[in-house]
Amino acid sequence: MSLLIAVPCGVASAVAYGVSTAVEHSAAQSVSKNAPAEAPAGGLLSLLKNPRWLMGAGGDTLGFVLQAIALSTGPVVLIQPLLVLALPISLPVARWLGGPRPGRAQFMSCGWIIIGLGAFFAIVGNPGDADPLDTGAAVTVVVIASVAAIAALVPFRRRSGVVKTAVYGTVSGALFGVVAVLVDAASGSYQVHGIAAFGRAEGLVPLVSLCVLGAASLALTQVSYASGALAASFPGNLTADPFVAVLLGAVLLNEHIPESPLAVIGYAACLAAVLYGAIRLAVHPADEPAPASAVAA
Repeated sequence: MSLLIAVPCGVASAVAYGVSTAVEHSAAQSVSKNAPAEAPAGGLLSLLKNPRWLMGAGGDTLGFVLQAIALSTGPVVLIQPLLVLALPISLPVARWLGGPRPGRAQFMSCGWIIIGLGAFFAIVGNPGDADPLDTGAAVTVVVIASVAAIAALVPFRRRSGVVKTAVYGTVSGALFGVVAVLVDAASGSYQVHGIAAFGRAEGLVPLVSLCVLGAASLALTQVSYASGALAASFPGNLTADPFVAVLLGAVLLNEHIPESPLAVIGYAACLAAVLYGAIRLAVHPADEPAPASAVAA
């Protein structure tokens, strides 16, 4: 494990995700406005022809590669929360692309999220190396995550607006948190057995599972982008992601985190700060229209 490699790669991954998220949201909103009655599946197919969305997808790919490097060289409970930094990065990029102007309230909300993130790192310290992920545990987590995701999405399938956007974004983030643990497991198996690891259950199961859940997460993310404002979908996405990853990293990978009563109180305070900032962003999204010149650009 090398935090000197993992942390910079994690931060760079957050930057790539933040920029690509703003770009993809801009493209998804454009497709949604041009075809408001189109089904989600049709909207996703239309995005494949959109050059701006393809650029954003390229940024996502770069972000995932950097994230995989970070997860293979550092603990999940430290690396995955770094992706929250994508949120403050996405807001000015979205504005530059002609979206709403982030105001003082939005940046204050990002401040709360960063404070919660920084305090979490201070409490956790260095969790050390992870244990291999048991194949049975991996299958169980994937099944539970899939069933829970479907149960959460079905009631909002035919709804629209902020609620649907927030729910789809949150479910997508939770699945990304599971994917992060699967990436860690697959990379750990590869480091031990080489390419032969993916011919064994302990390597093949995480690899196939992360591909399936990753594709589902990406599709849900695009639907949430097309359904409403970035400030409604992205906060839930980025808070559910590290929360699930940290929980699974501690429980399934046995990455060490302090468990004293004071530490637990600290975790609760950190989560409260992050949730407060995320909820403020969702309830008070930037709504000032961009100048015509910016939209034209």
